[in-house]
Amino acid sequence: MASPELLSKLRHDLKTPLNQIIGYGEMLLEDAEAEGRASVAGKLQSLLEGARACLEVQSRSLMRPAEDVNAATWDELKADQTSRASIMAGLLSALRAEVGEGASAADLERLTQAVSNLDTLASDAPARWEAGATPAPAPVLSKPVFSASSDSSWEPEHLPGAPLGHLLVVDDNEVNRDVLSRRLIREGYTVTLAVDGREALEKLEQEPFDLVLLDIIMPGIDGFAVLKHLRSNPRWKETAIIMISALDEIASVVRCIEMGAEDYLPKPFDPVLLRARIGALIERKRLRDDERMQAVRMEAAFREADLQKQAAERTLRNILPEKIATELSERGSVEPMYFEDVTIGFTDFVGFTLSTEKLAAEELVGLLHEYFTAFDHIMARYGLEKMKTIGDSYMFVSGMPERQPSHPVDAVLAALEMVETVKNMAHPAGLVDWKIRVGLHTGPVIAGVVGIHKFAFDIWGESVNFASRMESSGEANRVNLSERTYSRVKDFISCAPRGSVKTKDGREVEMFFADGVHDKLIDDRSISPPAAFARRYKIYFQKAAKAFPEFLLRSEQK
Repeated sequence: MASPELLSKLRHDLKTPLNQIIGYGEMLLEDAEAEGRASVAGKLQSLLEGARACLEVQSRSLMRPAEDVNAATWDELKADQTSRASIMAGLLSALRAEVGEGASAADLERLTQAVSNLDTLASDAPARWEAGATPAPAPVLSKPVFSASSDSSWEPEHLPGAPLGHLLVVDDNEVNRDVLSRRLIREGYTVTLAVDGREALEKLEQEPFDLVLLDIIMPGIDGFAVLKHLRSNPRWKETAIIMISALDEIASVVRCIEMGAEDYLPKPFDPVLLRARIGALIERKRLRDDERMQAVRMEAAFREADLQKQAAERTLRNILPEKIATELSERGSVEPMYFEDVTIGFTDFVGFTLSTEKLAAEELVGLLHEYFTAFDHIMARYGLEKMKTIGDSYMFVSGMPERQPSHPVDAVLAALEMVETVKNMAHPAGLVDWKIRVGLHTGPVIAGVVGIHKFAFDIWGESVNFASRMESSGEANRVNLSERTYSRVKDFISCAPRGSVKTKDGREVEMFFADGVHDKLIDDRSISPPAAFARRYKIYFQKAAKAFPEFLLRSEQK
């Protein structure tokens, strides 16, 4: 008894010419019907009916276990197939006489060769089954009339208009490639051909494809091996693959699906089924690509939104203290806060009003920007908060929103550095000769954010008003302290008492000028802060000083 493998091979070879007959015949029939050639269409329809009848007989006779196939089976099959081949040959002879010359005539010649191949294979099959030997290669047709060369890289020209998709057809049979590619091009697809599994992998490396139609039985690397390779590589894991074969055994179908193929189509192809299966997979890929692009766009939008959020938060933190900005960002509002002990500072430029009469607007704004930027850097060094600027006045606070006992000393050190900075930034050639008054006061305040548009963080209370009085009651390039502030910094800062000074509102209050750090605390001018200052600061406030005015180390204090 011959083997199941031999039976499978014979079934495959017998179906191959029928695949070609049906493929070319259907395309010729479509052309004849489109051109209104009823007589030609009728003969082609009869030809196709004969080929399909051959397929039915083959299925009934050979789709059974090998042990059930005997000599009688092959004799009956031979009689049926050769008889139908003779009838189809007669129809083709009549068609050639009716069609004349042209592309259709060339396809009819190929149909004649396919019918002859069917007759030969059907006649030889019984003897080969009896011998139990691998059958000789099936006869092949001459070069497909549609292709320009035998080069496997040839790609048929596609119809005008946007292609529906780019397909890769992999089949070792040149005629099968020609039939399938022509069918696909008629449907509007762009087609690339590969003659075997190795070339298919090479072409997939070179360019992307929307779908691969992959023959199973090929020399060298067969369709199963190509499918396994593609599904094991993430690069092609989502590439749609339809396995194609003249074998319609259920085991092959199951194996292909289990290995990751999207579908399986037996030869010869039903045009409607072929169109539907490929169309569904191409549409699924398009939807998947759209979803992927949408995900990419959404991710980009999220990134952009996050960048904008970060930019907004940075802007917010430039306007508000970080703690306040965080609360406003997270809750949308800020609860009013009471600070029982902070140091408020105000500055004012002496000579500013006169400068407004001499300088152009952009020059004046540019100078203020230079000075206030320098002040901002000082605030950052000492951990103070800039509150706002009003004209040439710069307001700051020490000890909030993070409460810290060192705030009076930190504020005085920063104020001394602001005065020195203004001295160093004096512009030559008489452009400006600004000096600065700084006033400091220590006391309680209420803080909060006001407004819903262009909101601002601000502080209120008598302490704020009193700090403003300290500034207006001061002198050029001096730091004026209230008595309360003086009492908190006198162990660190050398101060000159001014006695009782009348403020703008008519009150008599004690005031002091801060001259600098006590000499005894600057024991080593080679380090900043000096060791004695740092030691006292650590004892009083249980932390290290954030900064120290460098200019105090460069010369002896007076």
